[in-house]
Amino acid sequence: MTYQNRSKKRNYHNRTKSTFILLIIGLCLFGLYYFIFHSFVNQSKPITNHISVATNKASNKLYSKLVGNYLFSGTVMLGRAVGTYSAGNYDQPFSGMSTLGKYDANIGVLECPITTNPDSYENQVNNLIFNCNPSWVPYLKKYFPILSLSSDHLNDQGPQGYADTVSNLNHEGVQTVGNYNPHIEKDDCKVVVLPIHLVKTNSIQVPGSLPVAFCSYNYKIIYSPNPGELESIKKWSKIMPVFALMNGGPEYEHIAGADQTNVAHKMIDYGADYVVGNGTHWVQNTEVYKGKLIVYSMGNFIFDQLDQDGRDALNLSVSMTVPYDSNVSSWVDVGNQCAVQLSDCLSKAESQHLLKINPKYDFNAIGSYGGYLKVATLADKTQQDYILMRSNWKQSMNQLNQK
Repeated sequence: MTYQNRSKKRNYHNRTKSTFILLIIGLCLFGLYYFIFHSFVNQSKPITNHISVATNKASNKLYSKLVGNYLFSGTVMLGRAVGTYSAGNYDQPFSGMSTLGKYDANIGVLECPITTNPDSYENQVNNLIFNCNPSWVPYLKKYFPILSLSSDHLNDQGPQGYADTVSNLNHEGVQTVGNYNPHIEKDDCKVVVLPIHLVKTNSIQVPGSLPVAFCSYNYKIIYSPNPGELESIKKWSKIMPVFALMNGGPEYEHIAGADQTNVAHKMIDYGADYVVGNGTHWVQNTEVYKGKLIVYSMGNFIFDQLDQDGRDALNLSVSMTVPYDSNVSSWVDVGNQCAVQLSDCLSKAESQHLLKINPKYDFNAIGSYGGYLKVATLADKTQQDYILMRSNWKQSMNQLNQK
């Protein structure tokens, strides 16, 4: 091979090597540019998750409505014969609840303090002094995550027993409302966070939370409204929906008395969306006042009484619907925050100047039957018909244009 040919071959290899090196350098520079550019873009994007997606304005087009389905039940007393019959099986008294259907949350009326105070079956029977073991609390949380404490028997273990009850329930995550003494607090309304669902336009549902106000009062036996007490409902009804709870009336009566009627009407006058009453141990009449439903007494749900009226109960099913918009989106964002930190829930809503939402409610009466040595379950047709008759349910639904 001549010198000239060897020189050409060497030059060819040098050019190839240089081209390859330049190619490698170019790829490295491109990769570095790509990494820096996309890192900057990603850092500029807001961090979101499936709960806060409602805060994105574009997400308003994803949803059509907000819905929730709740069941209000009557008196829940876990002492005396109920506790004895359960024999340490704390799930047993609640074992028939699945027959009533599935709901986003169940709301009950607790009829016994929950303390570690010593007590006996005989004392509860002979003196009507109730007390329930704290071992019930996890099961109450499971079946009744929202409880009204507006019951005269919540004072059976004194003020400290009531405080222990609230502490035991709240520590487990149960939301509680009301007091055996409606005069202790200046305001007997408080925020309750309800589980809800956001319904997408393709019908898929996304879970969320919504804050509403529960206003709960015990006006039974020794208590009656103090001047200005019920008026606190006004403040809350300007901001959010108000679910009003009332414990009162003479026991073992089928028709609500004048005092019950006056209190319930005032609750509606001050802005309550509807009123759910209890405390007489029997199912009482319902009423539509100013276009809003009043249930005067639901009766006993879990109890140990023997008579038929003491075994029957009206469980109120409430289906709530709200058309979706940017205001509802903001309320859900607040609700999701309140589900983590409830104490400043109202101030969060007020600071954002949110508009009050006005849900549409559909009601249904679901009868149950329980009592002494019998777990509460769905009523049969005869029992259901009797409960509907006692509550004049059909007449009230006709007045609400609900069939």
